[in-house]
Order: sequence, then structure tokens, then C-alpha cells
Amino acid sequence: MKRYIVFTAFILLISRQLFAQAPFQLFDFTKANTYMYFPEVPSKTKEFYIHSNYHFLRFNTEELKLTQMTGLAPYEKLEDISIHKEEADILSMYLEYNGERYKVIKEEKDKKFLGRWIEGGKYYQRRLIPNLILEDGPLFSFSLEIASWPDAFSFTLSCEEDFIPEDVEMKLLVEIETPNTLYKVDQKNKNLVQVVSKKEVEWEVTTNDKNNTLKYSNEKIQVEGDLKQKHISALFHRKMAYKSNDGLIVSAIDKKEPYTDLKPYKDLKRQATVIPLSGNMEKFEGLERTGLFLQNTSDEIRYERLIFEKKHQVKNITGTTMILRDKEGNPIGLPIQVSKNWHTEHNRKYSGTWLRGFTIVSIPPNTTLELELSRINGFWGQLPAVSHSQLSLEGWGQNVPNNHQLWEQTSLGAYGVNMCLDPNKNLTGSLINDLRPFYVQSTKAGISAPQKHDWTPNIGGGDVLKIYDNKGEIVEIKETKVDQVRTGPILTEIVYRGKTGDDKADFKLTTYIIRTDDYLRTFFHVELNVQKTINYSKLAIAQFSSKDYSDNLEDGLAYGNEKGLYPDVDQIKDINGFAIQRVNATGAAPWVSMHKAINQRPQKYGTWGNKGLILREWNTIIDKKLNQAQFTSYMKEIKTGNGKTYERMIELNLPNQKRQLNKGDKIDAIIELCVLPNEPNAYYGTNTLFKEFINKNADTWKPMYREAYLNTQKISVKKGKLTRQIPIRIEAEDNEVVVDISNGLGYVPVTITNITDYQNFKLILTKGGEFVNLKEQEKYGNDYWQTDFNPDTKTWEITYSVLMDSDLNLN
Repeated sequence: MKRYIVFTAFILLISRQLFAQAPFQLFDFTKANTYMYFPEVPSKTKEFYIHSNYHFLRFNTEELKLTQMTGLAPYEKLEDISIHKEEADILSMYLEYNGERYKVIKEEKDKKFLGRWIEGGKYYQRRLIPNLILEDGPLFSFSLEIASWPDAFSFTLSCEEDFIPEDVEMKLLVEIETPNTLYKVDQKNKNLVQVVSKKEVEWEVTTNDKNNTLKYSNEKIQVEGDLKQKHISALFHRKMAYKSNDGLIVSAIDKKEPYTDLKPYKDLKRQATVIPLSGNMEKFEGLERTGLFLQNTSDEIRYERLIFEKKHQVKNITGTTMILRDKEGNPIGLPIQVSKNWHTEHNRKYSGTWLRGFTIVSIPPNTTLELELSRINGFWGQLPAVSHSQLSLEGWGQNVPNNHQLWEQTSLGAYGVNMCLDPNKNLTGSLINDLRPFYVQSTKAGISAPQKHDWTPNIGGGDVLKIYDNKGEIVEIKETKVDQVRTGPILTEIVYRGKTGDDKADFKLTTYIIRTDDYLRTFFHVELNVQKTINYSKLAIAQFSSKDYSDNLEDGLAYGNEKGLYPDVDQIKDINGFAIQRVNATGAAPWVSMHKAINQRPQKYGTWGNKGLILREWNTIIDKKLNQAQFTSYMKEIKTGNGKTYERMIELNLPNQKRQLNKGDKIDAIIELCVLPNEPNAYYGTNTLFKEFINKNADTWKPMYREAYLNTQKISVKKGKLTRQIPIRIEAEDNEVVVDISNGLGYVPVTITNITDYQNFKLILTKGGEFVNLKEQEKYGNDYWQTDFNPDTKTWEITYSVLMDSDLNLN
């Protein structure tokens, strides 16, 4: 018998209050981005690009050549940059020894190595190219760092030798070609060179140490320093109209006992002010609070690049979000990029444990601003927080071409990784590598792992948009750029953009992970807009586990939609030995359950995990028609040295007979991935309804049916405009929203956009006619909502976690 379940109705009312907010100039750099990306996939390129709103750098790692250095004029857009056909040779580095110059070059055996991606994100990119040598010179080892903020970049040459001879004069030299045909160069003083391009783009060039020599001659800028300093930097800083990057006074204090003065300092090499963090907080549910004071005593706008840094013993490093709050404790929505490393397998320059947050602040004239840096670790208020950050692989893996590139990591809470993303698919060939269940513990006597609040087993991987041409070769995605729209603590939203390697289609992937207390839910919005005809032999819109990376095998497989199970599905076998099932994904919420997972490491882990996916939205247009989506399962027996195992994948596909996409076709799908406990009593979280349900229905298809049926929200907006169904996003009208929502499981994120003030909002919520107080989620004060500034609309977006659970259960 069909049951209609409508158990929640609430009204959101948001109105502006007359309280002062942080100055609008503080958000001047929120529209700025810095990208580091490859023109081809890493395995097929020798170049990388650094691209910001203010400059473009092109570097050939194989030949160790800076081949393009272009400034963007104020009237140019980021996408207006053009790649020069002719490669220049702009950057040269030398060791001067006994009056002789020896050029720094790349060692032959490392020619294909692209270098190590140290930090990456919205504001700051840094790449280290190690193991450099001298051409026909002494056997010294060097490295080159290329780093970039949106408005500044640098080249740092370092000598990596521990012993430097004392009795011989040796110098490091960095030279940058600035030909008169392209630049007007003027040495202002011994510490400053001004460079102006034909487009009137002005850079100020300095160096990292007052003892270095900076000079301009023969159409070259030269930085020279004693080898005993171990490194020298050529620093380029974009000269801005109406604002200056000089003279902002920064101070900071730990806001918990013993209230330590944190002593910020200027790091010339990184072109930023560094605020050392104390790490003073409780484990797992703690909140590190740093008082930040920004003083501008001048008559013009001053801005500063900031780095919040904790090194060595970093608590809860796997799950960290950093936010800024005003002196009343309201989150202000200024983005902070989080980069980190915990890998120590190899002793490298930046291996070890460190955590850094990057942002840029802009302060009006004659203003002192008090803020708080809140480092969220594990919990935000009473609930586990969600986080997304860049994870360096500096201390991990060998120096092979595909290692040490961009790696991103998400966590619910701070109990290890829940998902790792490889945007360039360069390490394993897959987007998703690690995929780990949340809030599960061992159920086996004698096997302690996973314990509560600890790493759980890896049941990865997965991928999106795998296209194979008619020769069976993969059509790769290139020029992948990452936009961190929001990084937590309630909702993450990360956008990956690129194009197919043959330039025939534009690709976009948006990922969302939500804060909740039951299990991991991730949403993937996959979009492909076709510009030229694509002939393919196989196309998977999504794939779990991945053909190229799989750490799991499930014996149970079921398909259905919001009405229940589909009828039995026939199985065929292809010529490669795969047992194949193809199922039309019909209904409002078609789903696949991959359950009865086999523990792949029973000696290490006392529990495992299942997964499943739901097709939440499907707007795929082929030949000007809405096409039918299809689920496909593949399973194949594989012989190994230890006997037999199996390979199993689930895919979301176009209809099987399709083999061509044409100009104007588009793929548009939103897929929800769930990672679930696979046995009773493994879940130890606080959601009692889910605990009761999973203890009765673990390792069956019912958890995925429950998710598809009960977690499909029905939304009726009374005032405002619904702009996104999944996750829910509503545009406010005159700072006000009225909406009815029904159905839901766990905590559901609701984002209100188009808000003209980030603080002091009224929220009236009724559930079944009864008032619900979201403030009950609070723990330390004002820690139950998320604020993000939208630089395009110059308004704020507020996200809440709304408990939508019902005590009704599926029969």
C-alpha cells in the first residue's frame, strides 16, 4: 500500500536589523582567484599555468623555462588571456663560484617530473621543483619555488646543501628578462624596481632580504645574494590604484587562557603577514579562537595577504575549516583557503604536519577592525562540521610524473578522511580515491579498528564522465580549474571546470557535501556541453567503484525508485567476461544499492561499509530531446595469486544504443552518493532514528530506498525564489523568505541568498505547527549557521542545518 508522508512544514523569515557590520571594503578581494592548472593531463604535458585576475604565468618544467609572463589590465577579464605561440626564456638562475657562472638546470632523470604541488586553492598556489643541478659545475643541489597570490607572484631559488664552504665566495643569481619592446623598467632605488607593461600594468619588484642586491641592466632584472643565505627570491607585486599593500598593522591574541600574544610577522618570501596559531582547544569538539586586530592609520585603503599557520602538532588536522567572525561572533563570509599536510613517509622540504589558511583583507582609511579567526575542528555547535581543503602530498610517494599534484580532501567531523578527490585524475585515473564511512566502529572482538573518532576503512573509489573513443582510448579532461565556492562548516560547494582533450566539449562538475549526524552524503552535479561531434564507444556519466581504482566488492545489488524495488533485471555477459545488467532509471528518485560488502581487510578492520547512488535530477538533452537515463552494473571474476576475486562497477549512462553526441547536446545530472554502515551496531552516532533503523536493516537495499523515498524534499516558496532544489537554495526577496518544506532525513542544508546584511537575522521555524529553535544547535555562541559572501552579487548567503527526521519508518 502506498504511504504519503508529509511531516514537516516550516517558515523562514529573514529581515534586516539595524546593527553595524564589517566594512564593505573588507571583501574587495573576494572576487579574486588564483588557478594553477595543466594545458593537458599531467601525464601528457611538460607545462603548467598560473592564472589569476591580475597575471598569467606559463612554465615549462621539462626545460626549466618561464615561457610567458603577462599582466592583465583592469579592463581585461580572466578568460581574456591568450597563450603566446612563441616560447620565451624569461627566467634564468645561476651560481657564481670563483668568478664563474654556472646555470641551474634540471637533471636528466627528472625531466618528466612536474614538481610538487605544495599549496593550492582560491588565493595561494605554490609549486616546488626539486633536484636541480648546475650545468657543468659543482655538485650542488637546488630547488625552484614558483608561488602566486592573485596580485603577486615570486620565484625563489634555494640551495639544498647542508654544508656551504666558508672560505669561498659564492652567490646565487636570479635573472628575469624584461625587454624594452614589452616593458618600461625603472630602478626606483636599491630595493625597488618598477616594471610597466604596454597595457599600463605596473609591477613593483623587490627581494626577500635587505642584504640581497637588486638591479636592472641590459633589459634584465637581477637578484643576487650570498649563498650562505641558502635562498633568494624575486618578488613581483601588482601596483593597485586607490589601495596600497603597505603599512597595515596586524596583531593577534589567543582568546583562551593563557591569552598568548601570537606575534604576527611579515614573511617577505611568501609576501604575506603570518599569524602563528596556538592550537589551544579541546580535541574533536574544540574551537580555536584567535583575536585578530587590523589597523589602518593612513588616509587610503590598505590591504594585506594573511596566512594563519600551525606547524608540527596540529590537532584534528583531517577536519578543519577556518572562518572569520566579527567582534559579536557573527560569521562574516570572507573566504579562507585551507591547505595542509600530514604526510611524513619521505623527508622532503615541506613534509611533516602543517596547516595554513590563506585570505586577503582590505581595510578602509583610519580604521581599526577587530575580528576573530575561528578554527573549526570536528564540530560546529552541537553537530559534526563538514570541511573541504587542499591536502599536500609533499611527504608521500615517489618523484614520478603523476605524483604530488592537486589532491583535495573532505571530512565530516575530524576523524580521518571521508573522501579524497584527484581533480586531474592523474594518480589512479579516477576522480574519487579514498571513500570512507562516517561514525562507524568495530563490531568484532579482538579487532579494535576502527575505534570511535578514528579513521575508517577505505571503500573507494569512483569517477565521473569517463568517455572512450572508438579506439577504446580514454578522452581525458584537461585545463581543470577549481573554484572553492564554499568550504564548510555546514555545506561545501566546489566547482571543477575543464574541457575534453579534443576540445569538443566543456565540462563542469559541482560537488556538495553536507553537515549531518547520520552518514556521508555527497552530491555530484555533472554537466557536459557539446561543441563538436563526439563519437564514442563507451560513456559513463558516473561510475562507482571506478574501473581504474576500486577498494571494495559488494555481493548485494538492487535497483528501485521512490515506489520500491524494480522488477527482476535480466543479466547478460559480454565478450570480456563482464556480467552486465542494464536498467532504465525511471521514477522521481531512481536508486542503486550496493550492499553486502565484503571486508577487504578483515585482519585490520572490524567493520566495513556499503554505498549506493540516487539520480536526483536528470536534464540531459540529446538531439533536442530529453533522454532516458540508464543504470548499468558490471561484474567480472578475476584470478589473483591468492585465488579469485571480483570487479564490480555501477554506472549511470545514456541509453546503450547511443554512440554519438552532437553540437548543442548536453549532459546534466545530479547524483547523490551515500556511504552507509554495513552491519548492525557499527553506527555510534547520535541520530537515534537512524540507529534504530540501521540496526534492523543494515546490509540490505532498504537504507537506499529510505534515502530516496524520505529524503526527497517538497518545497513550496511563498516569498522569494527557489533557485536550486538540491541542495536547497532560495533567493530572498527584500531580505525575506517564506517557504514550506516537507520530507527529509537527518539534517538538510537550506541556503538563503541575496541577503544585504550578514548578521542579526530572525529565523522563525515551525515543524508540524510547533516552533523549532535552531539556536539549540549552538555550543560556543553563534556557531550554528554558515555565512558566505557572493562577490558577483555583493550579497551574503546564509546556510542552516535543519533537522528533518521523522519518527515514521518504512514498512
